[in-house]
Parts: sequence; C-alpha cells; structure tokens
Amino acid sequence: MWNEILESLAARTDGSCALGVVGPAQCGKSTFVRRFASIALPSAEPEEGEALQVQGEIPCGEKQTLHLQIKERKGETALKGISSDCTAAIVIVSDGSIGDVARSNQIEAEEQIVKTLSGQSTPFVLLINSKDSKGEECAALRASLEEKYAVPVCCADCAGGEDFQETLENLLQAFPVSGIEIDLPDWICVLPQDSKIVADILSKVREISPKITRVWDCGLLEKAFSEGDVYCASWESDVSTGRAHYALAAKEGMFYAVLSEECGAEIGDDLRLMAYVRSLRDAKVFYEKFKKAMDCADEYGYGVVMPMESELALQAPELYRKGTKCGIKLKADATSYHIIKVDIHSEVSPIAGETARGEQIAKGVVESYEKDPEALWNTDMFGKTFKDMVKEGLDEKSGAMTEEVRGKLRKAVTRIVNEGKGGVLCILL
Repeated sequence: MWNEILESLAARTDGSCALGVVGPAQCGKSTFVRRFASIALPSAEPEEGEALQVQGEIPCGEKQTLHLQIKERKGETALKGISSDCTAAIVIVSDGSIGDVARSNQIEAEEQIVKTLSGQSTPFVLLINSKDSKGEECAALRASLEEKYAVPVCCADCAGGEDFQETLENLLQAFPVSGIEIDLPDWICVLPQDSKIVADILSKVREISPKITRVWDCGLLEKAFSEGDVYCASWESDVSTGRAHYALAAKEGMFYAVLSEECGAEIGDDLRLMAYVRSLRDAKVFYEKFKKAMDCADEYGYGVVMPMESELALQAPELYRKGTKCGIKLKADATSYHIIKVDIHSEVSPIAGETARGEQIAKGVVESYEKDPEALWNTDMFGKTFKDMVKEGLDEKSGAMTEEVRGKLRKAVTRIVNEGKGGVLCILL
C-alpha cells in the first residue's frame, strides 16, 4: 500500500515533490519531519538550519523514481512563497495534548494558515497531532475541522509508531481534479438535449462541476445524484491522475416512462413495446414508399410514387384478331401516386384609415418588423394575431379545391400518363 501511495504521488508531481510542513508553534512540526523522513527516506540525513529539512530519492515501481524533499517552515514567513517553493503542504495542528500550548491558543494561527493556503494553488491537508489519535475526542475534532475548513483532515501521533499512509492518501485527495468522466445508460445517450431526463442530468452536472476542484470534492457529484430518476450507481477517483469516473443508472421503470413520452404512446412493458415496434414497421414501409416522391415534390415541385411489383394486378391473356393477324394482349393494372407541390399565397391588410394616420401606423409596423419580426407577427389586432390572419387565408385557399375539381384533375392526369400525351389545355372558370 505504501509503494502504491508513493507511485501515485510521483505520478501527480512528475517525479519531484517538495513537501512543506507548516503549523502553529509547538505542534510537532519537527517531530513529524523526522518521523516521516525515517519512514520515507530512511537513509537520508536531516539538514539542520533555520528550518529542518530532509531530501532523497525513492524508487517507485520498475522505472519511476520520486525525488522527495520534506522541509519545515516556521516563523512569520512560513507561508511566504510556499506556492512557488512547495508542491504540497501538511498543516500540523494539535488537540492540546502535545507540548504546553492549549488548543484554544492555536486556533487563530491555525485559521490564518488555512486561509492563506486556501487562497493559493498548493494542495494541503491538516494533520492533528495527538497522543490519543485513535480516541473519540480526536475523531470529533477531526470531523469538526473537516466541516469548518472543507479540507482533508487526519489524526496521528507524530512521535509514535504512525506510518502516515493515511496522511499521504489524504494529501493526494487535495490535488486538483484533471478530468471527470460520466457514463450514462446507452438509451439515454440517444435522447435529445431538451429531453427532461437529459436536461435534469445536465443541470445537476453544470451546477456541481464548478465546485469540484480537488479529488476530495469528487463525492459532491455522487451526492447530487443520490436522489431522482437517475442515480449514481458507482464512482471512483484515481489519485494518480486526478480523474474521476461516475456510472449513472436510471431507476426501474424509467426506460418505459421515457419511451412512452418520446413515442407519444403508453408503453409500459415488453408486450406493448413489441406491439408498438410492429406498428412502426408498417409505418416505415409506408414512409419508404412515399419518401422519394415527397423529396422530389419538395425539390422540383412534382413527385411520383411508382407501383411495386407486388402491387401489380395481372389480367388473364386476351386473344384478339386484327385483319388476318392474330395476337394476345397481356394487361396489368397498378396504382401510382402523383404528388404536386403547390405554393399558396395569403395576404392581409389590417391597417386602414386616413392617409396620414394610416401611413404613420404602417411605418410603425415596418419598423417593428425590422426590430423583432416574431413579435410583429404575434401582435394582436381585432382579437387575432397577424399570423392567425394569414394562416386563415392559407387554410381557406388550401381547401378551395372541391371533390369535383379534384376528380377532374385526377382524370386529366390519368389520361396524360396512360395516353402519353403531354399537351395540356387548362381553362380556369
């Protein structure tokens, strides 16, 4: 486990980590440096000076090496330039059981240190130095500091037999997040963004993502999806890369609920789904038959649905004589559809009045259109919008062809097709 932690630290720091140790006076900073160095860098000699420091190389894996430098920072300038000098920091605090300094006398300095580090980019954790690091009182203090500062906190007896694995694990949690990956059920991935279930997912992700700045914060997204139609089935974070991966799942029954909403039909089980799919098959056959003709009509103004072989009605052979010759007629009937694109024009003139007044109103309407065309068409006049007025005109003209006229038009097109004559004389009465 210790080797895995060091490998992850080497990966996050590109093989070189300068670890700054800060904290209020007489909380055990020097004790921590010596004890931690004896574990991580057993052959390195501490360098005494204004501040205690130890450095050395740690083999990590087959090819990787971690250059680790542990340096105590103390005095009024302890935090000055720490963001440029140190890769990460450990803040040593005490529960009052270390030395002669009461817990109450440390709080002001502790708060200032945390405030300063929080305003910088240096990853850091809090380590409570306690003679009873496994006790209930230390655990309660840890919980209160985590809530107060929103940073990882751990407990240890720096002068005891601690290995500080938890401290390094928490420190890795304080490094920045480099990426977030979210897996969704495949059927959700094909839904449009304006779908309610997709919109809810995006809303939560957009709300929580800005708050996830460290690996420590990755649990926030899991909490955001603890309730609702879509929940977080599992998640994990990789401290060696800073990436987090989430697997979202939909509650039981959501697939059919969303499917019903998308289809506009009640589909509550496999039976209804199969029945609906069969109806779609028929609709698809019908659509494919008319699609090409509709596209042609849309582009060129005229489209023809050619009959399929299965739609041919083959007649019995018919013997005929013409003079001295004798032959057989083979006849077949089929239905084709001729689709004509008709452009309809509708016009309304709702503004009238005296010349000067009418001209003034007309100019105002034109100016309104230039500013906001949609707003103009939705303007209400005489209980109807302009859009409603032109729509009524279009509907009226669309229904102007009576059944009699349609029948005559059909007969005319039928003759043109069957007799192969392109000459058309049209008289409109």
